[in-house]
Order: sequence, then structure tokens, then C-alpha cells
Amino acid sequence: MKPIFFTLAVLFTGLTPWLQSGAADLPGSKDPAGLKRYDGTRTTFYEENAFDRYDLPLGKLTKRNAAGVTFEKTLPIEGKITRITYVGDNPDRTALEVFRNYQSELAAGGWEILWEGTGDELSAGDGILFRSLYNGRPGGTFAISHPGARYLAARKGDTHLSIFVANYKSGTVTPKNLQPEPGVPVIALDLIESKPMDENMVLVKAEEMASGISGQGSVNLYGFQFDTGSATLKPESDPTLMEVAKLLQSDPTLRLLVVGHTDTVGEFSDNIELSRNRAASVVSALAKSLPAAASRLTPYGVGYQCPIASNGSEEGRAKNRRVALVKVEN
Repeated sequence: MKPIFFTLAVLFTGLTPWLQSGAADLPGSKDPAGLKRYDGTRTTFYEENAFDRYDLPLGKLTKRNAAGVTFEKTLPIEGKITRITYVGDNPDRTALEVFRNYQSELAAGGWEILWEGTGDELSAGDGILFRSLYNGRPGGTFAISHPGARYLAARKGDTHLSIFVANYKSGTVTPKNLQPEPGVPVIALDLIESKPMDENMVLVKAEEMASGISGQGSVNLYGFQFDTGSATLKPESDPTLMEVAKLLQSDPTLRLLVVGHTDTVGEFSDNIELSRNRAASVVSALAKSLPAAASRLTPYGVGYQCPIASNGSEEGRAKNRRVALVKVEN
């Protein structure tokens, strides 16, 4: 069996660190850290998205229509997504041989195989319709392939992987320099690294806080930064602390509940405690910078009892992780 070559020893170790390839890779492309490629392949498509959604197929294809393809089961994942197409240089290498190599390397690297499919599991026949997932990389690479295409989904920790392997048959791929030779293996590899999105909420100024509190009785703040599971304020929180201090200085009669909110990750009781501790950290920091206002601040934590977005997505969970200032009316 012809081995897969190329090592970046993050997920795999002790493997041969070299690559043989018959043609140049697509400029700007690279192999994902820790994942090796099959010998004699080149990249013809490469795309990175810092944060997006990926629906990982975990069951046979059930339908194809204008909107795309659907599967018996999918796993929705959010995080960094890297999409790559590899094209081989040897028409004597079958999709099965390439696929078996990947299976061996993933097993050696400690990956868990979540689902494998071939033949009618991937389409109404011969695995052709499944390639609709890869229409954009580049056009035509997966449009016509021999029967025997194979797919697997795998997981290692918070990282998921999908691999689709076929043998290119014929057709036109544009641009021409990306055209595979008839019969060579073509591989679509997607790597999904689960992670929170960057929380780049705009800093809320003291005047905006005052307006929100006046009009709605409260204002949500995202500028208080904590590590996951921690109630220790990070230095990046200082600008928001300064704006809250300005708010308190502008109205000596203003009294506030400082309310911590979390997402639904973890046990309910743990989230209640975490939200309380985070609110207390904010009050403690404000009391240090503005001692005269300490008596006007009361920390409180509600965990995930008051969501403002769905906790079913990372985007929603990020919106729910917040500290709210609530005006005490009496």
C-alpha cells in the first residue's frame, strides 16, 4: 500500500517527514497542522474561514434538490474551517487505496471514526451525487468520478474532519492548470476546529449606557472579559470599567444591580456560581477605582436563566455571556 507522506507533528507523531509531489501546490495553500497528505498529490483548492458553520454528514444521503443535499444525520459544528482539494498524479491509484491509507493514519493518530460511507450510501447510485458538497472547488473536479467514491467523518478532541475520495474520470476543470489527469485520485478534505468566535462587540460609552438605562432600565455589556470558567477580569476589561465609572460619576444617585449572565455550557448550579462571581469581580474592580460608588452597586448572578439568543449556536451563546447593569428604582 502506498503511504501518505507529510508531517506536521501536532496530531500525528513518529511518521516520515517528507513529501513527494508531481506538481506545484496552489499558491498560498498549506497542509493543516498535523495532517499528512497522500504521496504524489498537489493542492488545487484551499480556503480558510476563521468562524463559520459546518454540517458534518454522519449518515447516508437521503435527498438532493436545488437547495443542496441532505443526509440521514448531520452534526452541526461552528469554528474555524479549512477546506482543501488534493489531486493525485498517478491514475493507477484507486480511491479505495487512498481511502485505506487515510483510515490507517487516522487510527494511528488517535482519531475516532464517526461514520464511513460508499456507493448507494453517498447517493442514489455510484457516489456521484455526494460530490455536490464540493461543487465550488474548483468547478468540475468532483463532477464526474468513477463508482467507488468513499467518505469518512472523524473526530479528535474538539477537531472534526471529513474526507471524500474519488477517481477523476473526465470533464473540464477551470482554470486549466488545475485540471486533473483522467483516472487520478481526487480528495476533498475539510477540517473543522471548534472554537468560540472572536467577541468584537463595540465598546459601550458612558452616555450610551445612561441612555439604555433611562429608556429600558438596563444595558447589556460585553466588554468585561473572562477566560472560560473563570471569574477573574482580564486586562481587556479596563476600557469598559472606565466607562461604567464615568456613568456612576455622572449621576451620584444612580444605584445598579450588576448582573452576571452565562451560556448553557456546564451544570446549572455551576453557572449560577460563575455568574455571581463574575458580577462580584466587576463590582470589586469598580469599588477600587471609584470607592465612593461601592455602596451603590450590588452584584447578582442568574446563570443562563435569562437568554437573549439561542444557546444552540456559538454566536447565540456569545450574546448570552454578558454583564448587565440594571437600575435600582427604589
